[in-house]
Amino acid sequence: MNYEELLEFSVALAVRLQRCGAETYRVEETILRIMEAYGQKKIDVFVIPSCIIAGLETEDGQVFTKVRRVQGGDSVLDGIERYSALCRRLCAEKPAIKDAKRMLDEADKSVRHYKIPVFYIAMFLIAAGFGIFFNGTLLDALAAGICGIMTGLCIRFMGFLHANPFFKTLVGGFVIGFISHALAAIGLCNNADVASIGAIMILVPGFLFTNSLRDIIYGDTMSGVNRLVQVLIIAIALVVGTSTAVAMARGLFGSISGSGHLVMHGIAIQCLAGMVGTLGFGLMLNIHGSGIILCLCGSIVTWFVCSMCAKLGMPEASCYLTAASAASFYAEIMARIRKYPATSYLTAALVPLIPGAGIYYTMDMVTRGDITGAWTKGTATAAIAGMIAVGVLLVSTAFRMWGVWRKKQARLKESKLSAGTNKD
Repeated sequence: MNYEELLEFSVALAVRLQRCGAETYRVEETILRIMEAYGQKKIDVFVIPSCIIAGLETEDGQVFTKVRRVQGGDSVLDGIERYSALCRRLCAEKPAIKDAKRMLDEADKSVRHYKIPVFYIAMFLIAAGFGIFFNGTLLDALAAGICGIMTGLCIRFMGFLHANPFFKTLVGGFVIGFISHALAAIGLCNNADVASIGAIMILVPGFLFTNSLRDIIYGDTMSGVNRLVQVLIIAIALVVGTSTAVAMARGLFGSISGSGHLVMHGIAIQCLAGMVGTLGFGLMLNIHGSGIILCLCGSIVTWFVCSMCAKLGMPEASCYLTAASAASFYAEIMARIRKYPATSYLTAALVPLIPGAGIYYTMDMVTRGDITGAWTKGTATAAIAGMIAVGVLLVSTAFRMWGVWRKKQARLKESKLSAGTNKD
């Protein structure tokens, strides 16, 4: 066997998963499973968001190591599904490496991306949907949708110029803050705050923050800290960009972001609005096929559970913990029914829980000089994000432990059957 070629192929598949936004443990397990399927036992893998290191020691003491720096990438959930399916197929069939490379090339060509117009539709749906979700009027939702489209234009233009995430977020936050207040000033928006919050959902690093906490709790400390630093950088950029725009807009147009036009929507309207926003995220994150309908159902289940917990008088943090647990349970069940990774279902189901409003009002208090209030709101928002991560981890860890137990029971059963056969 060509050990170096096997290691190179395993790392190449892992790199593709990493660039599609897969979790750290999934990237590591991909290398481990492929190597073990081909009979290798002494394997070491270390993954952080920007680097993959894999080592292999053969039975005769030879050591092979591959180091790959991972640059660029985006959240392409269709890619995660296809590369994960390829990993399962390789482990089951164990083809020659030459054939495995051909299968990887086929998987590369099969990964689907939505076209540019769909991207802008997604931006509009995210912002408009959450404009209603956060108790805005239809006019607020339309203004938020306009801000979302303008944010999408900025993101694509900054990407064309190879701008870093900090500058992308800073410019996007500025555009959202200024345009929402400008629309309110000319009467095309009833509440600039709501329009801003709806559009800010596009830029809020909620998934990144949740994944960072998941990595840390799973024991992938370096990866988790790396992601957490990215979250802080993006959050600072969002604060600076939006706060600067809001301060400038208030200087030009005066204070126009009152809350007199807020509409307290019922649970049904909130669930539907959250579903619209989730559809936008699904398009933005490249979820394809009939599975997107199940993803939308997950978002409805999650927010319904959260709302019911609130009506029962549970503390806010406990509501989000319970809802995140429900989202994770739903994702794990759907993943096993449809034989796909739980990532797509979980990401979509968690969308309504992203604390966009908390982040916005924290920034707003900073611009007003209310440092005490900003600290209180900011820590409460961070606590909510932490509860979401814990809720996801409780359920996903339980399912992983159950999977390990099933494998051990199967191996034990096989060993007993083998022992009985030998005895005969």
